[in-house]
Amino acid sequence: MVLLVWGVLTVASTLRDWVQQVPPATQTGGSTTTTTTGGSGSYANESYSPPAADTNPSAVPGPRTLDAAENLLTRNPVYDHNVPTPTNCPMGSIDMRSAGRSAMQAHLNDQMACLMRVFDDPVTAAGFELPRPPVTVYDQPIRTACGDFSDVNAAYCTADQRIYYAQPLLRAFPSQIANTRYAAEMIIAHEFGHAVQARTAMLVSEKVLEQRAPSEAAGLELSRRTEVQADCLAGLYVSSVAQSQELGAAEITALGTLAYNLGDDVLSGQIDYAAGHGTGNARRDWFNRGLGSASIGVCNSFVADASEVR
Repeated sequence: MVLLVWGVLTVASTLRDWVQQVPPATQTGGSTTTTTTGGSGSYANESYSPPAADTNPSAVPGPRTLDAAENLLTRNPVYDHNVPTPTNCPMGSIDMRSAGRSAMQAHLNDQMACLMRVFDDPVTAAGFELPRPPVTVYDQPIRTACGDFSDVNAAYCTADQRIYYAQPLLRAFPSQIANTRYAAEMIIAHEFGHAVQARTAMLVSEKVLEQRAPSEAAGLELSRRTEVQADCLAGLYVSSVAQSQELGAAEITALGTLAYNLGDDVLSGQIDYAAGHGTGNARRDWFNRGLGSASIGVCNSFVADASEVR
């Protein structure tokens, strides 16, 4: 049985009729965001001031037409931009395996400021808005605007644009995975990746096309493209904050192993299992793609060959 963690998301049931006022995006546009790099102790985007958590954000945008949905996925303007790197994430470190719920929630809400520092400028430069999502940490099954979430889960909910993280989540994994430094923060970065997708009209576009897919297999492939893209965006984030968070090569490699262990095939124990999140190899590969670049365009999983998102 597949353990539903890292990347579970729910979109409002009215998606089939969603026609928010978003440009059809028939062509890419906008200038490429300048990436500032520096030596040890030098950071990009230091003048950025993260906004407060937005508990009443504007509606998630979506496509006007099916053609617009396709273009928003494959030729989204955000692909033309880079994330600033390296960025200074001043967030402290806590033991996410044993921390109390309140401490964990404060820590992950601090991480939102770091994620905003990495993604807000390129998303805004592409012509979209990126409200800062609040994070809710819970310690028992919870009812949300997207339905009921189990106590072994992490999710971005499109209906209220919040991120949810189950306090016991890491304890559900083998110690090798649970002990990986920055594991919870990487999972949160993946969920924030879904927030980036939502605010750039990709998440709704994918769900519109998934609901109209000619077969279950085609719908699952679209879902996998969404999930591995969020893995890649998490890689962009980890690469950007690695210096300030003092993440060494071995720790970053371990995060890639974490991505592998969250593959559909690995979680199910079935080599040929095909579901909606991607194989371990695919998830690790897309995370590594983000690690190796500052360009959001490297995360364009919607133009990748089907074999790359299996």
